[in-house]
Amino acid sequence: MILILLGASYTPLTVGAETISKGIDYTSKQDHSSGVPQTIQQITVQPDPGNYWMTGKGRDHVLATESVPSQVNRSMAAGNRVVAAVNADMYKVASGLPIGLQIQQNAVLVSHSVKESALKFPSFVTNGQGKPEIGSYGVIGTLKSAARSMTIHSVNRNENLDNRVGIFTNAHHVSKTINFSGLSDAMKKEAAIVTLKGNSIKAFKLGQSYDWTVHQVDTTFRSNIPIPTDGVVVVAFGKQKKPLLDLVKENKLTTQINLIQMSNLQVRNDIQEAASGYNWLVKDGIGLDLNALSENHDRFLMIVRKARTLIGITANQTVHIMTVDQGRTTSKGFTMLEAVAQMKRLGAVSALAFDGGGSTEMMVRRAGESPVRTVNVPADGRSRAVTNSLMIATRYVPETSVAYMILPEQPELYVGETRQLTVKLTDRNSQPINASQKKIKLTGLGVSGMQVKAPLQPGKWTGQLSVDQAKRSVTINVTNRLSGMTFNGGKPFALKVGQTVKLTSDGWLNGRKVIIPSSEKKYGMQQPIASITKDVLTAKKAGKTMLTLSAGGQTVSLPLTVTGSQPASKPVPKPSNKSIVLDSFESGTYTSTSPYVSSYTTTVSTEQKTAGRSSLKLTYDYSGWTKQNGAMYITNPKWNITVPATKLSLDLYGDRKAPWLRAQLKDAKGKVHTVDFVKRVDWTGFKTVEAKVDPAWPVPVQVQSLYFVETDMKKKGQVQKSKVYLDQFKVWY
Repeated sequence: MILILLGASYTPLTVGAETISKGIDYTSKQDHSSGVPQTIQQITVQPDPGNYWMTGKGRDHVLATESVPSQVNRSMAAGNRVVAAVNADMYKVASGLPIGLQIQQNAVLVSHSVKESALKFPSFVTNGQGKPEIGSYGVIGTLKSAARSMTIHSVNRNENLDNRVGIFTNAHHVSKTINFSGLSDAMKKEAAIVTLKGNSIKAFKLGQSYDWTVHQVDTTFRSNIPIPTDGVVVVAFGKQKKPLLDLVKENKLTTQINLIQMSNLQVRNDIQEAASGYNWLVKDGIGLDLNALSENHDRFLMIVRKARTLIGITANQTVHIMTVDQGRTTSKGFTMLEAVAQMKRLGAVSALAFDGGGSTEMMVRRAGESPVRTVNVPADGRSRAVTNSLMIATRYVPETSVAYMILPEQPELYVGETRQLTVKLTDRNSQPINASQKKIKLTGLGVSGMQVKAPLQPGKWTGQLSVDQAKRSVTINVTNRLSGMTFNGGKPFALKVGQTVKLTSDGWLNGRKVIIPSSEKKYGMQQPIASITKDVLTAKKAGKTMLTLSAGGQTVSLPLTVTGSQPASKPVPKPSNKSIVLDSFESGTYTSTSPYVSSYTTTVSTEQKTAGRSSLKLTYDYSGWTKQNGAMYITNPKWNITVPATKLSLDLYGDRKAPWLRAQLKDAKGKVHTVDFVKRVDWTGFKTVEAKVDPAWPVPVQVQSLYFVETDMKKKGQVQKSKVYLDQFKVWY
């Protein structure tokens, strides 16, 4: 399902959008409305009971950070079908402490610091019906005995505790201990530390009462205060010390934590999830101007362009989440005023900015895909560890019947060019269906399986895709116009009379190399000193001329020099176009061992092929790459070349990730030769790759191995699986 979104008075330069789950759309666009380039990613969430919001927490502790991808992966491992995620709260780099409120599943993980903090840092929340809101919310708690009561000012926050009371659960820190920040020496002298036992909790459910027994009372300030697994720790400083000591004399105590909406001081214990932002953008339908933005924040930070993460809610409860990149020539970030304008343009009646800068990250489960991947470019060049995240998940489970087929936009084909089409599938709720488990039928002229061969005439190729009850047409432009061409590698020709040479040429179309059909080639010579038959040049008489090749609107000329007769002692074999299939990978045993990488396997598979029933599937990741380069070897003792060969060819199915492909050969005299097929597999689908072989090597020549080798050391240890398929391994002579 591909959607195009256009605004009446605001149109970005490019727009592409897709429905990634029922009620959830993802849009990527390049905007120039501010006078500078801005790369924007946007998620739009319509009200739908099938979707729900969650907050993630770094390593499930208050004073901890963790990347958004790691938080998402843990949530998915727990059974949540995460569709999208962004970074959320600002945090203090030294401690990982969030600046504001976080609630998970109706339980308070950490409160704001003080009332002013709750007003300064608004929160995105979902209520008991799962509906989103943006507002200012503060936590207030009570600690009671039979005769006394006192206020708990903060939860799991080890700062701003002068003359205040704080309560701590073992979710405060991974070490299950407390250390305090910013306390004055005077406050340290007036401290009460009380350990309560009776409940094993990580976070307080809003409005719920908990009964405790006093376990230990201490009036000496210290560091590394332990938090029991079956209890909590209450601390009081300054003028709060004596009231706490008086209260705990009764031994049996009760606590309750409530959430207060600051705008009307109403109790909001129905809130299910909450994550705080950095500042308001739109409040009560009004976009903040520079003075209002700067009231609680540094004015310079409001006008500088930075990567940003924004979230806003419209009057009909639609939520818009937006990120903008910064630090690249294609994107310069937003000022906060531009962020306000973006949210107003989307119709937000309330909006805030989450943490930005290097923390800005958006993850999306693309239409028809299962993995959730980062779609923006983080300013750090990688995912930054952050304190928490906001995730959108769905309750919809994939059905078995396909409702929609998603075909990536197809660049135009060159005449005679072959392309493997890949299709993504979803059900009626836009949940992904594994395309490899479905029989997809493609019909049309020049179709073989999912491969399309363009006709030799320009125009349009049209086909039909069908699977289950879903159908869609496919139209691809076919052109005979090239954007570039190379001829004989740009090298002049120097031949002797009677000598022949194979004429080589490559066409280029929009950055990719294409094969030029013979019918498109037109050769010319100023002086007829050679003949050309089927791309073979034969020198006829001595002389000099310019040899010209024209194709696809391109013309390349190279000097041709022919000298006297070729010595009889060095006959030049005429090239042929004969081939022998060394392996069609229909069956057999293949060894895959390497001294460098252990995390790869080879199997005969029927999933992809260019001929026959099967191909050889190589599945790999780099978790088992331990030393030197990432070389992965495939061997078969039956790969023997018995004729003087000119090249090897291999049909290779790529996934845009596989590295350098090479082969190691050993000739009859024991000399080892290494040949290259391709530096990197940067395409999707099947493509024939070739490696040059010298016919002078004494036969028989044994192909000792085909091997992929990764030289990018940054990939060492990565666990994301990839795969390629090999078919029709041929020797040409």
